[in-house]
Amino acid sequence: MSDRAAGPPYRRRRNLVTRHADGRPVNVARTRGQLFVCFENCCCGRTEDGFAPVPVDLYQSEWERRRLRNFVHLTIGGCLGPCALANVAMLLFDGRATWFQAMHSPALVYALYDYVEAMLDAERWLPPPAPLDAHVFTATTWEARPDGAPVDDLRPWATRRAPAAHGAPPAPAACPTTFTDAPERLVADMRGAEAAPRKNGELVFEAPWEGRAFGMAVAMHEGAHFDWEDFRRRLIARIAEADAAGDASTYYERWVAALEELLAARGIVSRAELDERTYEFEFGERDEVF
Repeated sequence: MSDRAAGPPYRRRRNLVTRHADGRPVNVARTRGQLFVCFENCCCGRTEDGFAPVPVDLYQSEWERRRLRNFVHLTIGGCLGPCALANVAMLLFDGRATWFQAMHSPALVYALYDYVEAMLDAERWLPPPAPLDAHVFTATTWEARPDGAPVDDLRPWATRRAPAAHGAPPAPAACPTTFTDAPERLVADMRGAEAAPRKNGELVFEAPWEGRAFGMAVAMHEGAHFDWEDFRRRLIARIAEADAAGDASTYYERWVAALEELLAARGIVSRAELDERTYEFEFGERDEVF
């Protein structure tokens, strides 16, 4: 850990800027960089959600102790974006952004400031040293990955944005059902392998998403988006196919597959849109509670 309580020897640069408010020239510090620390927003530092605390007081005190104010500014607060990683910090230095995850120990904070001072001493950007290098990740499309692997955006943008091969997509087919049966009756009439899991006569959901998937199908039926019998047939087919293939998927995983197949077939949602939403959940861009 560096000990420069007397202040760093770095060269200051004058930067006279005409202030719009009164037309006076003001000397504004030209910093070499800025350190952004995410704290108590979507995930960073939220111990109630299972994440480690952010040593925010140490970030502040160490920045002041090393007298970095006019050289590398410190900003603690707003969400930086990569919420799936938590306890994120981003360091801008000489026009280069370096992203760090899981920055929740005092040792890492000290190492980060030692790294900043090493670059100020060298008057240039340097690669992050150990142990910081293990916390680096790529967060922007123009950056190379630390491991040298290609930066790939796996989203189906081309599929989603491409015009239809034969003009506009067909309108969803009219739903023939009159929807006179109550959803409770329709679900209760499902028998055998297609029957929803129950315990003592009550529906059983092993995870919150299962209840949401069940409710979504029932609500869309009630909204006249599809015929329940059509959904039931697709569910039966999915269950039979999975059993024949020795697939270990759960009942509600098969339920979701049947629902997605039906919605795509009716033109309510495209396969590309389903893939995009799956991507968002898989890579932490959406929280499952929303």
